[in-house]
Amino acid sequence: MDGVKIDYDTWKRRELYEHFLHTDVPFWSVTYEEDVTEVLAYCHQNHIPFYHAMIYLVTHALNAVDAFHYAIRKDGIYRLEERLPSFTVLKPGQDTFQIITAESLCDSMASFSAYASALTAAQQEFLVLSKESDALVFLSCLPWIKVSGLTNEGMSDPADSIPRIAWGRYYKDNERTMIGMCFEVNHRLIDGVHIGMFHEAFRSLASSLQ
Repeated sequence: MDGVKIDYDTWKRRELYEHFLHTDVPFWSVTYEEDVTEVLAYCHQNHIPFYHAMIYLVTHALNAVDAFHYAIRKDGIYRLEERLPSFTVLKPGQDTFQIITAESLCDSMASFSAYASALTAAQQEFLVLSKESDALVFLSCLPWIKVSGLTNEGMSDPADSIPRIAWGRYYKDNERTMIGMCFEVNHRLIDGVHIGMFHEAFRSLASSLQ
């Protein structure tokens, strides 16, 4: 696993982290409305699947916020170089899914989309265990419904540092296209302000699409 072990004694978050050590279930979730107008338009113009575009942009926005780079391990707190996406994919013509884990974000949205398509086509098993690590972000989408809240399974280890992000069907709100963006994170590492920073980073990336 990658990452650099931090100096715990001088870590600016030490007091907050220790406060939430007393909480058996330190996870919290929030869902907010995110504007994806430019993202959808860009996808239509460039023939890129909206899901692939969202995976690419959400992961880049997450990596733009320092707080999301930290992982809790048995021997201390580590700062990761980056998080990479692990995302669900529904099997064609079926009601079962796979988990696809990318090992790169590539150098553009188009190249990432091609890479994600190739990974999906090649993978036969449900999950490639050798690709699993704490340097991921778990991503999913419910494109059938407008999502206003969501929780995840399996968050029983208080040291689980992997953010979970999901979104639902996009919808019109006046002249804008919106989605419900759902976060579930560990309060030992992530506060509300960091979700706000993610939102700002995502909007900056989306607004710059041409």
